[in-house]
Amino acid sequence: MENPFEIILEKLNNIEKVIEKLNTSSNSDDDFMNIEQVASFVGLSKATVYGLTHQRKIPYFKVGKRLYFKKSDIINWITSTKVKTKQEVNQLADEYIFKNPLY
Repeated sequence: MENPFEIILEKLNNIEKVIEKLNTSSNSDDDFMNIEQVASFVGLSKATVYGLTHQRKIPYFKVGKRLYFKKSDIINWITSTKVKTKQEVNQLADEYIFKNPLY
């Protein structure tokens, strides 16, 4: 018969592993990322991300010398730069002409 304390210890170790796995895999949109994580997330080099922060083209937080990026801000930044399709441009042009006739 096995020692009940060993069984409890084994189960606790398994629970710790599951919790650790959940903590590392949960990456919600409100998580903060460092420069390396942002570069990997958007597929740019670290130097390019540094350049974007210097030009203030990418949203970031600065604490001392460290840069932090909110994942939801980076997603919004990427999606805000969407290029319109021809159909969307034509629709906007039609709406403008309808609202602002020449005569």
